[in-house]
Formats: sequence, C-alpha cells, structure tokens
Amino acid sequence: MSEEDYLSLRKLLTEPLLRDLILFFLLFFFIVAQEWISLFLVIFPIITFVFALIFRFISTNKFRLNNENIIYNPLGSEENHANRLNFCALIQLILLFWIGSESLSRPQLIDNYSIFFNILFIFAFSFGFYWIFIDSWKNSKIEIFIDDPNIREVLSSLKLKNFKNISFISLLLFLILNVLNVVFSLFTFLGFIPGIPCVLPGTGLESSGPLTFTLVYFFIIVTSPLSALFFLKLSYKDVKNFSHEKLSKILEPLPEEIQLIIRDNLKSLDKKL
Repeated sequence: MSEEDYLSLRKLLTEPLLRDLILFFLLFFFIVAQEWISLFLVIFPIITFVFALIFRFISTNKFRLNNENIIYNPLGSEENHANRLNFCALIQLILLFWIGSESLSRPQLIDNYSIFFNILFIFAFSFGFYWIFIDSWKNSKIEIFIDDPNIREVLSSLKLKNFKNISFISLLLFLILNVLNVVFSLFTFLGFIPGIPCVLPGTGLESSGPLTFTLVYFFIIVTSPLSALFFLKLSYKDVKNFSHEKLSKILEPLPEEIQLIIRDNLKSLDKKL
C-alpha cells in the first residue's frame, strides 16, 4: 500500500458516519434552540462523540484499504467502539434536552430532578469509556487468513494478563467515579455541601433556581477519556508487537509474492493506524 491508498474525504463520508453526524447535530441544535446560557454540560457529549468519530474514521479507512487477508485490530473493533460511544453521546444529549425542557415547562420541579439527572448524566458519560473494553479480549488481535490454501491463524492478540488488568481497572474506575458522583450529588441535594450552579433555559421562571452539579464533574470529564486513551495505548502496544518468527511460519506455505504483499500490508496498516 502506498501513500495514495489513504482515502479521500469524500470516501470517508460513509452512510454510518453521515448517520452519526446527522443525529448528533440534530439533537445538539435542539439543545442550542433552548437558549442555554451555560454550555459546560454540552462538553461531555462532545468529548464522547469526538472519540466515536475518530473510531469511525479509523474503521472506514482501515477496512476500505487493500488488507483482505488481514484482520488488524490492535485497538479492538473500532466499529463497535464508534457505535457504543455514539450511543452514549446521544443519550447525554437527550438528557440535556430533557432537563432543559423541564426547566421551561415545570421549572419548580428542577430541584427534585437534579439528583436523578446528575446520576444518569455521569453514568452515560463514563459508561461509554468502560463499555469499549468489555470485549477487548475477543477483538484485540492481528489475524492472517487465506482461502486457498485454507489458513486462519492469530498472529497476535491481547495477552490475558493485560486483558484482566484493563478490564478490572476500567471497571473499578467506572464504579469509583459513579459512586463519588452519587455521594456528592446526594450531599449537594441535601444541602450538606455547596454545588456549582448551571443556568438552564428556564432558570428564573416561577422563581426557579439553576441546576447544581458537584466538583466531581471536573474530575470525571478528565479522568474517563484519559484512562481510556491509556488503556487503548496499552492494548495497541501489546497486540502490535507480534513474533516475526511466527509470521514467517504462518506464511511459509504461501507463494513469495503473497508473503511480500501481506508483510507490506502489515507495515502499512501499522503506519496508517
């Protein structure tokens, strides 16, 4: 594969990508139309959607190139990652639109809804960055397959030890972040600790107050994506360091021309990813 094998922007605009963009921006504009003054909470779904968009680009670029004999997934299934993160981003937008609508139609009830919103919103944000690692053991691999002769060999996969570490730590972090959010949200709701005000579209109607969230939000908005990047890098480094002796053994029955093509594709895929 040469540099010309990179896809153009036109080819990257596939149906799944356009669908994701249309749904996200449609809900986003619905929220903007509510005339939000404080847009801090909108950053959460934007971060999630940017991750989903990057995985969608990787998936499209990788599987439209000349690599029909290779499954190259050192990051796991990018398509699954994109679908899961996009779903979580849409859920966050729906929750924002709901709380904004409630502040306009029933502003006197915002205080009662705030604790449920805070719990569900952070859950939807943090779950996406945990969800992408649930099946990393199955999908994080490099596999060679040839129809004739019938060859299907896993060249490299995520080591069991690393999979257990990633799964355990990501689950533990997900639980800790959500427990912290529930505890601090409850304390804020009961008035034990002060909250950070977020002005909603209907704040001030019928003497209603703003939505309040806790300082934990600032910790979560940084910790969840950064931890996901760390685990993805760990998975990538583990899977891509395959044994060249094993590769030679797998390719041995094949003609030399096919061997060269597969080796070249492996190098190009690694470079492009």
